[in-house]
Amino acid sequence: MEVTEVDQSGSGNATQVEYSDIEVVLLGAATAILVAAIVFGNMLVIGAILRFRRLQTVTNLLIASLSAADLIVGAAVVPLGYVYILSGSWQFGDFLCEFWTAMDVLCVTASIETLCVIALDRYLAITSPLRYTTLLTRGRALAAIVGVWAVASLISFPPIHLKLWVSMDQEARRCLADERCCDFNTNAAYAVSSSVVSFYIPLVVMAFLYARVYREAQRQLRKIRKDERRLQYLRSKDDGGGDGREDPEVSEAEKDDKHSFKLSVKEHKAVRTLGIIMGTFTLCWLPFFILNILMAFMHLGDIKLLFRMLNWLGYSNSAFNPLIYCHSPDFRNAFQRILCFRKARRRGRSFCTEGVAEVTTTP
Repeated sequence: MEVTEVDQSGSGNATQVEYSDIEVVLLGAATAILVAAIVFGNMLVIGAILRFRRLQTVTNLLIASLSAADLIVGAAVVPLGYVYILSGSWQFGDFLCEFWTAMDVLCVTASIETLCVIALDRYLAITSPLRYTTLLTRGRALAAIVGVWAVASLISFPPIHLKLWVSMDQEARRCLADERCCDFNTNAAYAVSSSVVSFYIPLVVMAFLYARVYREAQRQLRKIRKDERRLQYLRSKDDGGGDGREDPEVSEAEKDDKHSFKLSVKEHKAVRTLGIIMGTFTLCWLPFFILNILMAFMHLGDIKLLFRMLNWLGYSNSAFNPLIYCHSPDFRNAFQRILCFRKARRRGRSFCTEGVAEVTTTP
């Protein structure tokens, strides 16, 4: 298979890049799997949150915003990127090129900044559990989501529409003038500012908050273990000199201990899950953002292939979050209910009753 690729040498000639049939099939299959995983997984997450009121918590509203950004990546950004790579030239005109590039920046920025807000949410839940519901209400969470998308829009659409991002070198200028070229050759100012706002500042804030959350979580675990030892002591004391009646002090201590233990376990699982999400996001996107800044200041030669590979490594992160959510019992049970809901109705019986009792439509 022959693919026409724009010649950026300035000669105006086109070069021919050949992909074998097996390469086309493998590239197409990999892209189809990635798009299907991103779209299906994130639609499943959003659908679960919309359907089950139990999942409509403040934290899960933020997760829905994160899934929306990932869904746009899978539905719009990745497919057009695949067509561009396979054809070797941009086929959709200047307007769609700018829109595609802006959507790419928008979704990445919205994702990382939403993760930053989620980190703040978990920090407040762990460090101020009694004030958490008043500190971060549903209205404030929605305002934070709107703010995140507003900042992401400002860092993406206006600079790209106004051409503030364009590098001054000859190759970038030729690409800008050529309708068949849609490379993102940024100048140093935009590369640094967008990377700092979109990635590095939120990453530092998240690392700081999760370090504080982890330290507080460890402190709470030590307190729980201390309370468990106290409860065991009271039980042994009651068993040793008891008259067959339950000691009110032991009973009350046991109730408090069980309640605090359940709350702590739930919060710690949420912190662990969101920590995995943040870690996965960092591993997927950090190499790209490092290279993005290096390319703005250093002449690294022809590394378009490496740049695209790291960019697509970042795209793959959009498929990981739903897999991580499957470790949450509430989400896992909701996914099971959604996936076999139609089958259960069609056959007149439920195939989804096992392990889904916890997910109900009541708060």
